[in-house]
Formats: sequence, structure tokens, C-alpha cells
Amino acid sequence: MTQKNIAKKSLAPEMAATLARLGNHIRIARKRRGITMTEMSSRMFVTRKTLSRLENGDPGVSLTVLISALWVMGFEKDLLAVCNPEKDKVGIYRERQRLPQRVRTASTADNLDF
Repeated sequence: MTQKNIAKKSLAPEMAATLARLGNHIRIARKRRGITMTEMSSRMFVTRKTLSRLENGDPGVSLTVLISALWVMGFEKDLLAVCNPEKDKVGIYRERQRLPQRVRTASTADNLDF
């Protein structure tokens, strides 16, 4: 079984639909900018077929190809909003749960107060 088939079969249907929507969003953004597939793929340093696979939501397309497409259209900074630790409500909540209830001063034999 090829890598491509494994990726497609192991992907949850919801995630496959998300990839298809993301690819469609990239296609719409490219068309709105008046960029042809040939121009876009050239700017991304990939083949036209690879760009087509990205726009069709193929799960076998690398993350580098996705980031290249976002960079060409000026969306690379939006990618930093994904999994932003400061907006991770569950992570922040769990971190706060691990905080101690009270803080005590450490008792040390050497009091180096100058």
C-alpha cells in the first residue's frame, strides 16, 4: 500500500472534509488574486499537479507545500494563529490546576542576604 493510500484511509472523515475546504479556500484566494495555477505553482517551486492536489484537499501533500501557498498569497502570518498557546483554553485551564495552592519560602541553611 502506498503512502498516499495510507494517508487517505487513516484520515477521519471530518478531517478529510476540512482538508477539502482548506484546499477550496486556497483555490478561491488564488482565483480572486487573478493568479493562474501555472504562476502559483512556479512561485511555490512545485509542479502544477502538486498545486492541484493541494487545492483538491489531498492529505498526501506536504506541510511545506501548504505553507508555500499561504506565503505566495500573504497568509503565512495567519498560520501562526493556529494552536496559539495563549488562546489554548484547555491547556491554560490544566496548567492552572497544577499550580500549588500556596507558596512557601524555601528554608535554606545559607542565608546570603547582602
